[in-house]
Amino acid sequence: MKRNIITKVLIALTVLTAGCRASQLEQSPDKETVVETGSKGEVRSFIILPSSWSNSDELAVKTNIDRIISGIAEANYNTVIFTLEGNPLMLTEIRSGQPGIQYYFEQLKTAIEAAHHHNLHIYAGIDLTGPEPNEADVRFPQIKTYLKSFMRQLVSCCNIDGISLKPSRYPVEFLEDLFAEAMLMKPYLVSSLLYTGREEHETALKCFREGIADLIIPSMGNNEKASGILQDRFQNTVKIPDNLKKITPEQVVGLDLSEIFPDNKAGIEIMINPGNKTKLTDSEGCIGFIMPETDSIQIITSSAKLVLKTRNWLTPYKYSVQPDGGVIRKSPWVEFRRMPKNFTDVPEFELLCKTEYPAHVRINNDSVKLYKTGIFFKRIHLMEGPNRIRADIITPDSLSAFYEREFVYRKTDKMRAPLPLWIDERSVEPSVDLELLPEDAVHLRFHGSSSQEAFAEIKPGKIIIKCSREDHEDYSIYMADLPLRKLVPGKSYTITIGLISKGTRTEKKLSLELQNKLKVRLSESFPLVKIINENTRLAYNQGEIRLGGPVRAELGPGTILKTDGIIGDSYRIRLSSVENGMILKSDVEILPSETVHKTYFITSLSCAPSESSDVLTIPYPEPVPYEIHPEPDQNRITITLFGVQTSSTWITHRTGRRIIDKVTWEQTTPETYKINVNLRNTKVWGYDIRPEGRNLVLRVKYPPKYDLKNEKPLEGLKIAIEAGHGGLSTGAVGLSGLLEKDINLDLSYRLGDLCRSMGAEIVQVRDSDKDMTLIEKRDIAILSGSDLLISIHANAGGRGYLQVAGTSTYYHNPFWAPFAESVYDRLLELGLDEFGVVGSFNYTVTRVSQMPAILVEQAFLSHAADEEKLANPQFRQRMAQKIVQGIIDYLGHMTQQ
Repeated sequence: MKRNIITKVLIALTVLTAGCRASQLEQSPDKETVVETGSKGEVRSFIILPSSWSNSDELAVKTNIDRIISGIAEANYNTVIFTLEGNPLMLTEIRSGQPGIQYYFEQLKTAIEAAHHHNLHIYAGIDLTGPEPNEADVRFPQIKTYLKSFMRQLVSCCNIDGISLKPSRYPVEFLEDLFAEAMLMKPYLVSSLLYTGREEHETALKCFREGIADLIIPSMGNNEKASGILQDRFQNTVKIPDNLKKITPEQVVGLDLSEIFPDNKAGIEIMINPGNKTKLTDSEGCIGFIMPETDSIQIITSSAKLVLKTRNWLTPYKYSVQPDGGVIRKSPWVEFRRMPKNFTDVPEFELLCKTEYPAHVRINNDSVKLYKTGIFFKRIHLMEGPNRIRADIITPDSLSAFYEREFVYRKTDKMRAPLPLWIDERSVEPSVDLELLPEDAVHLRFHGSSSQEAFAEIKPGKIIIKCSREDHEDYSIYMADLPLRKLVPGKSYTITIGLISKGTRTEKKLSLELQNKLKVRLSESFPLVKIINENTRLAYNQGEIRLGGPVRAELGPGTILKTDGIIGDSYRIRLSSVENGMILKSDVEILPSETVHKTYFITSLSCAPSESSDVLTIPYPEPVPYEIHPEPDQNRITITLFGVQTSSTWITHRTGRRIIDKVTWEQTTPETYKINVNLRNTKVWGYDIRPEGRNLVLRVKYPPKYDLKNEKPLEGLKIAIEAGHGGLSTGAVGLSGLLEKDINLDLSYRLGDLCRSMGAEIVQVRDSDKDMTLIEKRDIAILSGSDLLISIHANAGGRGYLQVAGTSTYYHNPFWAPFAESVYDRLLELGLDEFGVVGSFNYTVTRVSQMPAILVEQAFLSHAADEEKLANPQFRQRMAQKIVQGIIDYLGHMTQQ
């Protein structure tokens, strides 16, 4: 009896997306079936018609709704579909005493409150039976526009969990518009289709298979009032499946095409990704659709063919398309720029949003600051389960917009248990093939289960080494040193690491054989190699080459090196009995085994003036490696040659030298010859060293001619300015989307114009938005013969949008530290925070000795206040002025006696 009553009220059965195949249910009049989803839950839906609760007495209406939903909850349903009365097209106004849209919205709000009180999901059911749009009807675009407006009102005012449409004979593309309109505001809304009869079922199934709806629901019943006899329908409660929502926010698109069809924008046929779907514009020239995630959308009309690149789009995907294929946001709008994943185990985050400045903005009903870049943000603390986060904006002319996302927080215990035993394979060192000398030792290291015993076994030979242990919260670091003298040269070995747990009744053991091989070789078996590439980096070690990394020299083609080890894709280079370097295999070629490693004796050095520089000439009959070190604290430049011995009987110093005071030498090891170029002072304008024939020649530049007292104080100077990044290399991206490459170029031109107005000759290393390698940029600056080099960048980093901030300057060569300090002191006058003057900075463009070279990091694009300043052209002009003042300060320092 109970089931007959339930069926007469109105029963729905949900068909879910399971993989990529639709399921179809057939239901008898007296039996209800529940679909298992396979995702830790099922949907038990119950449809409520207005006839079940309607009454002329408002209090009775609320009582009826509360009673029905309470009964549904007691019967262990988990979803309510609350349907509105009739087609929304029939509710545009109150006629013949019938209620209108707002009346049903108010009752829906009552139902929402009751449903959520009982932890039920609630969908708004919309019956499209009635006036049916015909695509050939001239009213079709207006009908679509009206129903989309209705959908916006519904979603804006009601805290529903989903939309259920009863399609009647509405075309699929029309239904798609309505779903898209809802999800462009609340993308978490579950989209479903109710159907009765074969025709509606075919429409619903088509929508489901094309990914337009998350699920379809067969429905049947009549308008009898619910009796409330629903108890004991299901024996237990079951949650809604986690994977119920299939359509992602990045699949929902709303496009305003009115700019493309300014004269006749209604009812235009639009082909989306040819062969995919066709849409008709509404009366305002807009379309909405749902598509697979992609990085481009192709639009074809009778008069245009456009490809929209979606790679940099941000949700919601609601844009106005321009005739050139570009897209813009039309006011009012709001977007989410940074947010957590839909399912997250992080309990808090800073939601970053953007709109058009000025506006009044709120996040979860709290007013927050709107920066002039349009960004606003708030730290959000998540409760376990679903969390709805909403951003609202109101423009100065009272237009409003909002966007709301749902994020599910699942608290997880990130502590990793020691048992069963585990080893983090990503932490294992060494992780590459090794070929080393017998006197070397290999350092073994890995992370694994905490507080265990660890070992390393070397095969063949069954050499077992016990590891030391360093305990942390939920893991331990295990380490051991393997002396290679225990291994036989010429053999290939494998390493197995393992853990043993003895704290249980039975001993447990876990072993991991490393894929990389280990080989021991004698010194004489390693080859000589010759450099084949320009600007080949000789590094101290295999540490990351980044901000001041381990580069010790850049060598050119023809230099011959002795190897004594192979570590992954690099050779270890023997420079002397106590010094080594690393070089990539790809930068060298192996010389024949009979090649002799040549050395030579230095007998004499000479130092003399030239027209533009002091010149030191060093014999260089063999292409041995060398390096040069600036040492301003000792007033000297040091040149070291490897594989060279002294036979020095004289060093010639000719008169007229302006920079070099005297030259001395040292034999620091039997194979290492060091030359100390002692300077008169540290005010150096640049130096260069390069092989010329059978000599190695060092030139220390004379100062350029300029007069700070002139009307144009920079006259006589050539200044190279490098705008960082460019082309595909955007650099940092600001919180608002401001691109580093753009503001770098803008400031470079402003700086160049100011310097030019003061008499300087300017070399814009990057003169437009184009791709350039760092070596290309450096070569342009060096070959231009510039006197100064300034690289312009903007910083990013740190957590939070108000954490790390400030301006900074950088230098590689310590002789250029005063230059960086002079500019930095002036930049601080802009009111920016201090980030500091950074030395030993390894950026390729400014890692030069030929001229004073610094890099300016304007401020942090990842800091809201800094980015707001950098986005302001007037502020960038002031920054250019401060850099110029810093240049003049440095020039003053260089002319002081």
